[in-house]
Amino acid sequence: MNKSKIFRDTCFLTVIDLALQGLSLLLNVFITRKLGSSVMGMISLISTFFSFATIVSSGNIYLSSSRFISEEIGKKDGNPGRVFNYGIISSVGLSVITSSVIFIFSKIISINILKTDQMIIPIRILALILPFGSVSACIKGYFNAIRNVTVAAAGGTLEFLIKSGLFAFFAEFCITEGKINVLTAFALSIAAGQIFSCIFLILCYLKFRRSCNNDCSIGFKWFVMSSVPIFLNSIVTSVLSSTNDALVPLTLKQYGNSTAEALSQFGIFEAIVIPALFFPSSILCSLSSILVPELSRERGADNNDKNVSLINKVLRQTFSFSIFIAVIFLCFGKEIGYLMSGDYFAGKIITILSPAVPFIYLEIILEGILKGMGKHSFSSLNYLVEYTIRISVLLICVPIFGFYGIVISYLTSNIVCNTTRLIMIIKITRIHFSFTDNLIIPIISAVFSIQIIAVIDRLTHLDRMNVIAETVIFALLTMIVYIIIQKTIYKLIDNRTGTEAKI
Repeated sequence: MNKSKIFRDTCFLTVIDLALQGLSLLLNVFITRKLGSSVMGMISLISTFFSFATIVSSGNIYLSSSRFISEEIGKKDGNPGRVFNYGIISSVGLSVITSSVIFIFSKIISINILKTDQMIIPIRILALILPFGSVSACIKGYFNAIRNVTVAAAGGTLEFLIKSGLFAFFAEFCITEGKINVLTAFALSIAAGQIFSCIFLILCYLKFRRSCNNDCSIGFKWFVMSSVPIFLNSIVTSVLSSTNDALVPLTLKQYGNSTAEALSQFGIFEAIVIPALFFPSSILCSLSSILVPELSRERGADNNDKNVSLINKVLRQTFSFSIFIAVIFLCFGKEIGYLMSGDYFAGKIITILSPAVPFIYLEIILEGILKGMGKHSFSSLNYLVEYTIRISVLLICVPIFGFYGIVISYLTSNIVCNTTRLIMIIKITRIHFSFTDNLIIPIISAVFSIQIIAVIDRLTHLDRMNVIAETVIFALLTMIVYIIIQKTIYKLIDNRTGTEAKI
């Protein structure tokens, strides 16, 4: 296992992800100013529908192909190309069926479910491109499995640039003049991005594919049956997440807010708070996607010791990173929220939710480990339990405590279910989980670093600077001190352990 390559790939994917998130934010600002906020609501509606349709049509083939191809690579005489063919056949077959059903019932979906007749044509356009999305996802999974993340990232970037560029063109020259419906323009933009990205990925696959004449260790039926838990996991997560989000404004209204206030707060929560909390997690999302094929490959080769070493290292770094980010949100949440929205309400909610950050980030990595170790059925069941707890607490606590109830629901569900995930990982890998290394030392380092920088702040009067400069300088200084303190403590403990071992 090449740990330096894992580091390089994680950094590369993180940079790409952050760049695309930044461009996406700029596009949202442009569309809102050019076409109005109501248009963004309609776009969000059709985006939600398309995302769900994509999951159903592809069966989350990206994860299935990435994992099973990696396992086949780990086998001594495996045939990864055959497994890739299984993925193409199963995902395209499923997507053609889903595409046909959505196209036939597009009028019913638009008028009876989405409550508008403006989405009939966009839904039909999106239905027709579902097979292209399935092929692209399978090829991306293949390149992820063979440790070539550059091609998958290039395909995703090309898709985003074509989709965003075309829609920006429509918004500037066509939509405002009434030449094309906004939803049709958005659907055509998505279609163009998907088709060109698919063609690019197919060409890359034809160029870089590895021919092999070995016998495949699995059959098509086994591949399909083993992909079912992955598919169900995606469906459960998507449905329950949407249900949880929909209940937030309803429960806020029960708390005493008016409908307008509840929707306004929910809008800030979805548009500002959640993106702010998850923005630093890009590095963990990239690492999690890389962990799946890495762990699957070593598991296929029966290299459990290497997996244990990697998991221990990743968990330690995840706790360290997430606790530091939580401290930054706790200290500067109000300023961050104000800078993003011009409203201190968003900052207040970011500060309130900061204790949940380590658990939210930990879930990203734990899920990657579980999927890499083949525990998709457990993952689906755990997600079901997690959202059951979250929704139940949400229904009880938000009407009583307002947004503090959301904090309680996040903390309760994440603590219970991430503890369960961690126990399962310890059980199947036999790793030694150290509370001192993973929790106590990062917390002590965070507390001391904040106190030290607070003293420096009083002595140098950083608070006299503008809010952006103060926040950035304070965060950077805190990070430096945090790393120094943490590494010093680890070094002292390692030296002490070494001395005792010699005695």
